Amino acid sequence: MTIRYKLSLLALALAGAAIGGCASNSALNPALRAGPSIAGDSKTVYKQIELLSRPAVKEAFELFRDHKKTNVLEPYSDPVLRSQIKAFTLNFRSMKNADTLQAVLYPNVMKVDLSQNTTKAAYLGYETGGATGSKYGGRALADDIIDISLGAIFGNTLSALGLIPDDHKEAPCLTTDNVAYDKSNTDRFPYIQAPL
Repeated sequence: MTIRYKLSLLALALAGAAIGGCASNSALNPALRAGPSIAGDSKTVYKQIELLSRPAVKEAFELFRDHKKTNVLEPYSDPVLRSQIKAFTLNFRSMKNADTLQAVLYPNVMKVDLSQNTTKAAYLGYETGGATGSKYGGRALADDIIDISLGAIFGNTLSALGLIPDDHKEAPCLTTDNVAYDKSNTDRFPYIQAPL
């Protein structure tokens, strides 16, 4: 898979999230309105139309034809993503890798441990017991979510964190999207700089 192809897939996924997943005004997006009210407003109800807590995970593991079906499922009862994480991984990684990826990446939710006395978030920190920087979890502004996910899937991230033995079946050319930013974040929206 060429870098241009990977970047094209990433750009397409981000564009879809920006267009379809971020429109919260029901007047602009009629698909978001329906059903009983929430928060005391008798006219507006929002329906989940995208489930993308872990960018790159659905795109890497799930067949595209399953996205529409799984986007509206409750995250803890999504048998499609759960089984496809393991089935996909077993094509080129060890059983231990497949089982660990399934345990770390499913369900497709952002987990945080509010009991942690920390101000530092860390993507996959909760799921890895703090191996990615903090047990709090969530995601820090400077976390390169895509590279962390790709590193876990195709690289040696899980073994480097001490979660499993190295199976020596890495695909280094797939462990990054090769998109970075200078990390000179600001205190004003959008907080981060443009990609390099």
